Amino acid sequence: MTHSGDEPVHTPDPGEATSDRVAGIFGRIADSYDSFNMLSSMGIDRIWRNAAVRAAKLTTGMRALDLCAGTGDLSFALARTGLPREVVGTDFVPEMLAVATRKMAGFKGSDLSFSVADAQALPFPDSSFDVVTVAFGVRNLPDRAANFREVYRVLKPGGRYVILEFSRPPFGPWRGVYHFYLRTVIPVLGGTLSGGDRESFQYLNDSILRFPDQPALAAELRAVGFAAIDWSNHTGGIVAVHTAVK
Repeated sequence: MTHSGDEPVHTPDPGEATSDRVAGIFGRIADSYDSFNMLSSMGIDRIWRNAAVRAAKLTTGMRALDLCAGTGDLSFALARTGLPREVVGTDFVPEMLAVATRKMAGFKGSDLSFSVADAQALPFPDSSFDVVTVAFGVRNLPDRAANFREVYRVLKPGGRYVILEFSRPPFGPWRGVYHFYLRTVIPVLGGTLSGGDRESFQYLNDSILRFPDQPALAAELRAVGFAAIDWSNHTGGIVAVHTAVK
């Protein structure tokens, strides 16, 4: 396909993240996103986020940055501990952050704020955060390496990057069951909750299937300078919590 200037127009592959695609999809599904997370994970998503909070190893007075914060669930979980002096949640989809902001009513915990920012080009000074987290957002970044470099830049020496993301179950039969669920249930459930937007949830399925497995993601982090890289599998490897230290 070409446009009027005869330059080729890139048609994204299934599950391939592009800025326009991700902004459009998450802008459309923002209002149904929390319900979808709860139902599609059968409520286990809270357990996964709590594992990410533990992996952050928060201590009193830390400054935490939550990337791709979406509707804010991990940001709230970090702030609810009362340990960080500040939690900053960012996302580049304003519709998602609008939901997060509505959920601020009555919240008690660490100082918490939300702002629009691109996780691949962060508007923060070098060495300005003790911990950076991201939940289910890294696979939606067109340039993961740019994100890893930016996180490395804004972390203080010794700071931790915690990535909670869908991953690859190592046990073959369980992996087969999981992939069947992704292909068949997720688009139908998401389409129903969103009033028929099945295509957006098909992207979410495809993006999970094309995401690197645990060792491959660890290698990407190592390539930009992170050390002490480790991961823990949860729910049989449906998700993994990666940790990396600057």
